[in-house]
Amino acid sequence: MSQFTAFVQPEMGRIFAALGLDVEYVRAEGNTLYHLDEQGTDIPVLDLMGGYGSLIFGHNHPEIVAHARSLLDGNRAVHAQFSLRGEAGRLGAALSEVVRRETSVKEPYLATFGNSGAEAVEAAVKHAELVRVRKAMALADEIAAHTEAARDAVRRGEARLDPDAGRLPAVLAHAPQADGIDGLLAAVEAHNAAAIGTRPLFLALERSFHGKLVGSVQLTYNSGFRAPFQNLGARVRFVPMDRPELLDRIADDERVVLLDTEIDEGRVRIVERDFPAITAFLVEPVQGEGGIHALTTEQGRAIRLFCNKVGTALIIDEVQSGMGRCGAFLASSLIGLRGDYYTLSKSLGGGLAKISAMLVRRSLYEGEFDLIHSSTFAMDDFSSSIAHKVVEMLEADDGQVYRQVTERGARLTGMLTDLQAAYPDIIEDVRGKGLFLGIQLRDQAQARSMVLRGSAYTGSLGYLLSGYLLRQEGIRIAPTGSAGNVLRIQPSAYLTDEEIERLRGALDRLCRILRYEDTLHLVHPASDRRIAKPRAEIKDFRGAVAGYEQGERRPVTGPTRKVAFLNHLIEPAHLRQVDPALADLSDAALRSFVLGMDPVKKAAPYPGVRIDSPLGSAVEFSLYPLMVGSEQMGRYLATGDVAGIRADIEERVRAAREDGCEVAGLGMYTSIVTHNCTSLKVPGIALTSGNALTVAMGVQAMERGAKDRGRRVEDATLAVVGAAGNIASVYSQLFAERLRRIVLVGSRRDGSAGRLRNTVHGIYQECWSRIAAGGELAGIPARLAEEPLITKWLAEGSADDAGQGRAIAEYLEERYGTDPFLTVTQDSAALREAQLVLCASNNPEPFLTGEHFAPDAVICDIAVPNNAVPGLAAQRPDLAYMLGGIVATPNGESLHPSARAFLEAGQLFACMAETALMGLAGIDHHYSYGNITRQQVIDIAALAEAHGLRLADYKSAHSV
Repeated sequence: MSQFTAFVQPEMGRIFAALGLDVEYVRAEGNTLYHLDEQGTDIPVLDLMGGYGSLIFGHNHPEIVAHARSLLDGNRAVHAQFSLRGEAGRLGAALSEVVRRETSVKEPYLATFGNSGAEAVEAAVKHAELVRVRKAMALADEIAAHTEAARDAVRRGEARLDPDAGRLPAVLAHAPQADGIDGLLAAVEAHNAAAIGTRPLFLALERSFHGKLVGSVQLTYNSGFRAPFQNLGARVRFVPMDRPELLDRIADDERVVLLDTEIDEGRVRIVERDFPAITAFLVEPVQGEGGIHALTTEQGRAIRLFCNKVGTALIIDEVQSGMGRCGAFLASSLIGLRGDYYTLSKSLGGGLAKISAMLVRRSLYEGEFDLIHSSTFAMDDFSSSIAHKVVEMLEADDGQVYRQVTERGARLTGMLTDLQAAYPDIIEDVRGKGLFLGIQLRDQAQARSMVLRGSAYTGSLGYLLSGYLLRQEGIRIAPTGSAGNVLRIQPSAYLTDEEIERLRGALDRLCRILRYEDTLHLVHPASDRRIAKPRAEIKDFRGAVAGYEQGERRPVTGPTRKVAFLNHLIEPAHLRQVDPALADLSDAALRSFVLGMDPVKKAAPYPGVRIDSPLGSAVEFSLYPLMVGSEQMGRYLATGDVAGIRADIEERVRAAREDGCEVAGLGMYTSIVTHNCTSLKVPGIALTSGNALTVAMGVQAMERGAKDRGRRVEDATLAVVGAAGNIASVYSQLFAERLRRIVLVGSRRDGSAGRLRNTVHGIYQECWSRIAAGGELAGIPARLAEEPLITKWLAEGSADDAGQGRAIAEYLEERYGTDPFLTVTQDSAALREAQLVLCASNNPEPFLTGEHFAPDAVICDIAVPNNAVPGLAAQRPDLAYMLGGIVATPNGESLHPSARAFLEAGQLFACMAETALMGLAGIDHHYSYGNITRQQVIDIAALAEAHGLRLADYKSAHSV
């Protein structure tokens, strides 16, 4: 693990590694970054991210670097606060001059400097609010003076109330408590006090991004950035960019009025005065993080007119679009849009300095802002001088750089448009201005490849493609922050034709990969890159995953409910079934990929399967997968580090509930790590681990297997592997009613011995309950009934309490020295004593081989992943080995072909089937939740039979 991941950004560091973006760059020049490979060799990367638009002159431009060196060599003062900052003054003058030239505004602009774009936005917002507050105070003072003048005029007899003065709705809402002028003015003052308390409103465009500081994040549209902090900041209303007609409605909705008094021809009248309730409207001329959307001239005009109409400030955020990025110093000047404020940063620092500027028209500037807004690091000579140098370079030769950006942008856009024409099924749009461009990829939600569908579902497609471009093509591109399917391109003004053609080739290959769904090329960079890529050619896998047609649906007379089942990879190798394009990747490469995806586990739900009951009801059964394997699940349990995976599971359950599911089933390790669902706190959805039906089907499978081998269950010894678990415990309780001896095999993990004792106590507790209930007895209960202790209890009429199972176990050990009915061991060699074996351990890897079993034994493996090793049937053809937890659907309904793992068409794992059964039967409460009971197993088995869910024809797990 890198120190960056360990000590700076642990989550992002892990995500970078998962996507193949875990690179540490060591130097940069021009359009090229360099990192070191495992041998310490420089690897060049064509950088088209450009520091998110900070590198209009590229990395370490020689002229800017030389200027920086001269400043350092000259020992320029960096920290000279509380003085006249000469370089800041010269920079402010230069910025004012450039903005005036581009906008044809005669009025100068004043600059407030900061260290980042978000700081510039916050400065603009603070200043605009200061202006609004001053306006509001002046208006309130003016109205207060008018009020006293009216009161005095009436008292002196110089004026009288207009008969209509008290009929305004705003006055009537505050009914006067007294007659005459005093009552009226009291109502006016009450209204005004409430109106003045209105929280100020900011307007911003949908898809906007204005920063992530506590104030600026409120103005950022992406709710993922904003929602956690929404109670800390301003009131904001987001406006669709393409709906300018909404602005008039917003003006009406947000209008706030104060009531003023005026004396007209000796009459006191009440009039409305507009109160400044909207502080500012913030816009980006080209939205970057929102997906590269440029304002049109018409949209800009509508926004400017609105601001003029309601008397609010227009703040133009040019942090990313300005400083030449779009072919002018201000991108807004290209559409004739003039602002009251401008915010600048990114390329203003020339790739070396951290600096930002907020510019405001001089006539708006409030002098006290000098004192109430400041920054320790702002206005330093070093950063200010570098920024001044950048402005000079941009303006040199009558704006040669602007013309160059326009020409290079046109050349690059032409190439991208050619690609769009060649791949209209992949590239939806190419948009932007100058060298601020975006490639919008078509949604992959309907791709047959689960890798592509999953990345579309999680919004990570662009990041996955960025990993490919970096590792396979040596090109650095990133998606926009709030639109993961838009690739952002922001190169320097010195982008060459050769670099454009290099990008063309890389994107052409990427488009073919997406068209052909050959995801091997996308997954390999996110796996262990020390493992050689197995093939270079791009193959067509569009037909590799069969289409999924469910056939004609049967008529349903009852309700159809939606249910969800959370599954995970049994082992990474199953990815080859999930996505056939990955077939050439080795097991080690697939394992590395799955382990690396730990920070981003959720995957796209599979299409729903309609399952019909013969009783008339139906369910839509959907899988909600997690990209995590049994190995990881076992590690979470072993280390006790389960908080993260529980949060992932809870998120999937919430997603299922939001999708309309009434039941969520947890199977395999998802139930184990959540303590059989009990750690989840998701209201409004019924949960089940599926353990009850798993036990029921395991019992039926064992009975069928014994019968097929000509064995009587009653004459056999049963061994239970994983006997410390609840499933194995209840399974043993059920078989104890028929068997004379059971071998309980636990693991050597901490706590296993104690849990095995609990299993023994539970079995004997159920045996006593059967004995106490009366009736015909068999198996262990029949033998126990002959024991003196039991005879004594029956004679005394002892109650059935929870402590009697323990008492029976202690009695048998004391009387016989060793329990004659239940053998407890942690040695798997004891399995050779049994003719029937149930495998139910939650071990993440198979561990039972042919050497463990007696001749002709019947083995029912209900563990997922299986406890028996692959190839057991070939090693020991005398064994009857079967998967016991598999259920046949009522009408042959099947999971998606890529999601079946060991299953055949028309089959479900028993835990899945219990989830479906709850929907079919309308069970709206938790079922197999926590520890299950013998009675739950009996009840669910009967319910399954009624709804047509039955034990599937068993086969060896490894021949399915």
